Amino acid sequence: MYDVIIVGAGSVGSAAARELSRYQLSVLVLEKGHDLCAGASKCNSGMIHAGYDPIPGTNEAKFNAPGCSLMYQICDELDVPYLKNGTTIFATDDNGMKELQKLLHYAELNHVRAQIVTPPELYDLQPDIGKDVLGVLWVPDGGVTNPFSVTFALAENAYHNGVEFLKETEVTGIRKTDSGFTVTARSTLDPAAISSQASYVSFEKTAAGSTSAGDCSPVTCSFETRMIINCAGGHSDVINNMVSASHYHIIPRFGAHVVLDRKFSEKLTTTLMETPHDLPGGGHTKGMAIIPTLGGTMLLGCDATEVGDPDFTDTRRESIEQIVDYFKAAWKDLPTGSDGSPFPEDAIISIFGGCRPHADTNDFVIGEAEDAPGFVNAGGTESPAFTACVAIAQHVAGICIDRLKPEKNPSFDPYRKMKKAFRDMTNDERRAAIAENPDYARIVCRCEMVTEAEIRDAIRRPLGARSVSEVKLRTRAGMGRCQGGFCSPRVLEILSEELGISPLEVTQCGGRSTILSGRACQGL
Repeated sequence: MYDVIIVGAGSVGSAAARELSRYQLSVLVLEKGHDLCAGASKCNSGMIHAGYDPIPGTNEAKFNAPGCSLMYQICDELDVPYLKNGTTIFATDDNGMKELQKLLHYAELNHVRAQIVTPPELYDLQPDIGKDVLGVLWVPDGGVTNPFSVTFALAENAYHNGVEFLKETEVTGIRKTDSGFTVTARSTLDPAAISSQASYVSFEKTAAGSTSAGDCSPVTCSFETRMIINCAGGHSDVINNMVSASHYHIIPRFGAHVVLDRKFSEKLTTTLMETPHDLPGGGHTKGMAIIPTLGGTMLLGCDATEVGDPDFTDTRRESIEQIVDYFKAAWKDLPTGSDGSPFPEDAIISIFGGCRPHADTNDFVIGEAEDAPGFVNAGGTESPAFTACVAIAQHVAGICIDRLKPEKNPSFDPYRKMKKAFRDMTNDERRAAIAENPDYARIVCRCEMVTEAEIRDAIRRPLGARSVSEVKLRTRAGMGRCQGGFCSPRVLEILSEELGISPLEVTQCGGRSTILSGRACQGL
C-alpha cells in the first residue's frame, strides 16, 4: 500500500511529490499523459507572477506571493534558469489608470512590492515605451522562467529522492476503503513496465485468469493508498467528484500564444502587459502580454475562450487573429515598436495553445474534502498556479504529513545540478565539453545550437524524453526559426538508437503520433 498517490504530474503535482519526498513515505504519481507536464503546465507562458492582482483573501492571493519567492528558491536549488526582470502593466486611458490604482491596492493588501510610475519618471524606468502610455504599475519581483524545465526538475528531484512515477496511466475510479482508498486506472503500458515502475500494483484478471494486457490495450490496474492528492488540472473536478459529494466543475479556458523570432529580444527588458479585463463567464484575463523567454524569443498573448474539452490544444484562426490584431494596434506603445516600425508579422515562427483549468468557484480549490478524509484537492489551478505551485504543494503535502506523521527522509537531497546549455557556454567551456564528450561537437539543432550530447542526455535522464516533442521541451531542439525542419530527422534517429526501437516506432508526442509510415527501400 502507498502512503500517498498524487494524480497529475504537472507543476503542482511534481512539486507536491518533491515536498513529500522529504519524508519516509511511499509515494506514487499517476499521469495520464505520455510525458510529465502534459496539460496546463505545458501551455504556460512561464511568467513568474509576483501576486499583485489576485483578489485579497482568495486562495490565489494566499499562495501567489509566497509562491513567487519560492519559485526563485526552487530554480536556484534545481539549477533552472530564470529572469527576474519585473512586470510592467501599462495603461493608455483613464479607465486603465483606474485599473492600475485597483491593482496597486491589491498589491498592498497581498504584501507585494509595486508602484505606479507616470511621466516623466516613466521614461527613466522604460525609456522606449510609447508616448501614449499614461502610466504603468511597476512590479519588480515579477519574472520569467521555463515551465517545462521547472516541472521536469521538480519531478526528477522527487524521483531521485524515492518517489515513483507512472505515465500513460489514467485514473478511472476511486473507492473509499477502511484503510484509505483503492485507485483504479487504465494504462497503455504493459504489465511488466507497470510493475517495474510501481511497487504496489494489482491487475484486473480476465475470465481466463490472465491480465487484461496482451494485445488488448489498455491494461486495467489498481493501487491501494492511505491518502490522495488531486493535482489533475483540467480533470481535477472529475477526480474530486469520484470521491466527494461537494462537487465543483472545471470550465476550460483556451488561450493561445504567438512566438516571435529572437531578433527583437534586445528591445524588451521586462514583461509588458495591458491592464486586465473581465470575462463574460466570470474572472478575468491578466491582459495581453509580451513576454521575453529564456531562449531569446518573445511570447505574445494570450486570449481566453471557454471550450468544452480541457485537453483542447488546437490553434485556431480566431485566437491568432485576436492576438495579432491587438499587437498591431499596440505595437507603437511598446519598446519593440518605439522606432515607428509596424508589427512584424513575418517574425512569427510558431503558435501554441492550451486550456486553463478555471473552476466554477472562481478560485483554487485547495484542501481536504470534508466528506472524504484523506482526499486532498489542489484543483482549479489556473494562472497563477504555476508560480504558486511550490506554495500549494507545501500546503497539501503538509496535510498528509500531519495525518501520517512520518519520519524525515535522512537522505533527502534538495539539489539538482545541470550542465550549462552549449549555446550559453563560452568558447573555452565548449572546448572543454567537447574534450570530455565528442558528442558536444555535433550540432543537431542549428537554430538553438543544441548538440547531440544534450539530446542523448535528455533521453537518458530519469523520467527522460521518449518522443520528438519531449526532446524539444527539454532541450529547445526544434523551437527555433525553422521549427524542427532541419533537426527533427536527426532527433528521430537518436531516439531510435537510445530507446532501441525502430525509427517507425518513434512518435512526435506519444500515442499513435508516429512520424514515419514505412520504408521507402525495403532492402535498407
